[in-house]
Amino acid sequence: MSLERLRRAAADLFTRPVFYWALAAVFWVRVVVLTAVTPRRPDAEGMWEGAHAYLTNPAHMYDAAAAYLARSHVIAPPGSLDAFVSPPPVAILAIPVALLPKNVAVPVWTVIDAAAVAASLLILYVVLAPRHRLAAPLFWLVAAYFPPLFADVEAGQRGGILMLGAAASIWLEAGRPSLAGAVGGLVASLKYFPAAMIIGPRPAHRIRYALSLGAVMVAVTVVSFIPLGLGGAIHYYQQVLIPSLASHNSDCAYDSVRTLFMRTIGGESYLQPSGDSYVAVASPIHLAAVALALSYLSAILFAAGAVWAAWRSGWNPPYGMALGFALGALIPNEVWPYQWLPLLPLVLLLTVRAVERRRGVTLMLLAVFLLGFVRQPCELFFPNLWTLAAIAVFVLGVWENRIFRSAA
Repeated sequence: MSLERLRRAAADLFTRPVFYWALAAVFWVRVVVLTAVTPRRPDAEGMWEGAHAYLTNPAHMYDAAAAYLARSHVIAPPGSLDAFVSPPPVAILAIPVALLPKNVAVPVWTVIDAAAVAASLLILYVVLAPRHRLAAPLFWLVAAYFPPLFADVEAGQRGGILMLGAAASIWLEAGRPSLAGAVGGLVASLKYFPAAMIIGPRPAHRIRYALSLGAVMVAVTVVSFIPLGLGGAIHYYQQVLIPSLASHNSDCAYDSVRTLFMRTIGGESYLQPSGDSYVAVASPIHLAAVALALSYLSAILFAAGAVWAAWRSGWNPPYGMALGFALGALIPNEVWPYQWLPLLPLVLLLTVRAVERRRGVTLMLLAVFLLGFVRQPCELFFPNLWTLAAIAVFVLGVWENRIFRSAA
């Protein structure tokens, strides 16, 4: 009898919205407190350096990064101009804070990025319009828990700006596809991967959306390079962009799909914490060519899977555009923990629709996969557990395309 009462009490607790609202509040307080007590934000410092150089000496703003890449063949640790390899639109984005003293600019930029994250979540919440009584608290709970979100805000990165642009583009697609594409083009000029959202708009809007996105992305990029001059632009692409794309850092914090294959069967070593130092870890299997081929093949399969799922959903725009945005986490060669943030819109869509469709197994699988992010990569026995968790979440999102069909 006592077991039956315990079961009923548990069932009652886990079906009460207030329980999930309370958990969401705890996680959001955690995000705010831990972000506030973080002593240093090298990524925000690096953005200030890049914007300051753009204002004072744009023709030579990439000299330090090019020299570092030429010496070490990897991107420098964040925090200095050596590490600023982002295109000029990123420097323009940070100009307002570059006018401030550096010690003031860093926390101001962190607040701006955090506000952008909050705004993007509000937009996605409006787009999804959760109807089930548990869907709303679970939306905010999952968002608060998602470790890449905390990693982005804590580092003072710009993922919040990217997600705000993606969310706004999703919201505007239904009524103003050209404007939606323009917003997508703005964020695609900061990081190219949001351009993949073109797979999502409904067929009647896709051409206008794609043309607007491409035109704005190209225009912003070209205008931003004008202060650098032709020589500065060529120098950036030849000496910074291309070498940075070939950067293969051994830091355990990097956990992209490419490193998953290269570390397991490619023989590529990586540094793992051991006491007060680091030790190099390497697999005994050395099939580098096979690992590299699998990484390229996986990128093709992810993109094809996103297009297939968007089509199978009846071209549901929020779902298809979220799939396209999520590709920005799965395809790059090197991915820091905060760079898994593009998965969040897909995770939130999947959470809300699975609750509304009473897809218990889907929710259980999603919860298990999200647990793969609970510890930072360098704290795990194998850092690419984050990669496996991310792939599992994406595949689950692709497979569950049918729960988005009637909402198309």
